[in-house]
Amino acid sequence: MSHPARRVPVRYFLLLRDLLQGMGVDTQRILDMANIEAALFSNRDGMLTSAEVDRFLLAANKLTGRDDLGFELGRRIKMNSHDILGYGLISCPNFDEYLRLASKHYHLMTETWTLNYRRWYSGGECVYTPTVALPPHSMRFYLETLAVTHHNQLQLVSGQDLPAYDIYLSMPEPSYVQRYLALAPARFHFVESAMPGIRVLMPADLLDAPLALGDVEVMRQIDERCSALRQKPPRGEVGWVDYVMMVLREARGEQATLEDIAKRVKVSARTIDRHLKKEGLGFRELSDKVRFEQACEMLCVSGATVAEVALRLGFSDAANFSRAFRRVMGVTPGEYQRSATAITAA
Repeated sequence: MSHPARRVPVRYFLLLRDLLQGMGVDTQRILDMANIEAALFSNRDGMLTSAEVDRFLLAANKLTGRDDLGFELGRRIKMNSHDILGYGLISCPNFDEYLRLASKHYHLMTETWTLNYRRWYSGGECVYTPTVALPPHSMRFYLETLAVTHHNQLQLVSGQDLPAYDIYLSMPEPSYVQRYLALAPARFHFVESAMPGIRVLMPADLLDAPLALGDVEVMRQIDERCSALRQKPPRGEVGWVDYVMMVLREARGEQATLEDIAKRVKVSARTIDRHLKKEGLGFRELSDKVRFEQACEMLCVSGATVAEVALRLGFSDAANFSRAFRRVMGVTPGEYQRSATAITAA
């Protein structure tokens, strides 16, 4: 089943290309490895598909040996990187309006993620959620880029000291975590078991702080112009099997439900279920597949016991786990573990 490709503006990857060239990297070789025409990078207003971005990032990682490119790009994205929307954001009277405008038109920054913002009396929350299935290297890149960009732009626009606030990323703590500590007053938390995405919690005094260049009339005019630009991709047009499996795989240690996933992407659970059935699968079947993929990984760890794996996967006892594992995998956990050990030894 084919689905319209979600896209990302080339202008952000021009910043990454310039960063790589400054490091002495042959960026033409990256484009060749990724099978991307160089002409795509000659048009700042052009678009890259999610698959092209995946290939570009994989080639860049292989050629440079670096896993911090998302962090580095996030530090370099400025307000004018967002084209006309960036000027509207600068013109907002405070961060509350800034985040409302950004979330409304976030598809102009990328179609592969959404930004949802909600406000309450004492503070507010931003949640960044992927809208497509992403391979691990792309997921990590986006998590770091978006989280660091969020903080970098709050600092750039405020023109003053920010109060402390918290950013949660669904990834393991990187080896260069000290560089995140240097971004205080933002406090970065790495939660590998969380559902894929970023959650930012901000206090009211940050959200209500006036911005130096605030101009409500300019903000309103740019809001109207942005509304007349590219429309949001329809929410239903997603490869749902791949997307649901990505979420389940990334949410290690957290038993994500169909309702959890639907809430994050702002569709009904019934809508996702209907699309999964069109692709010939059900949510429970996908959940079992991912759950027992993880079980197989855990059983291959030296010293792991069936009882420990059962507990980590949320089973009440080893017997229930063994019956379920055999139903899905065709062998018992013990048989699988002995076979995997023998293959490893050979």
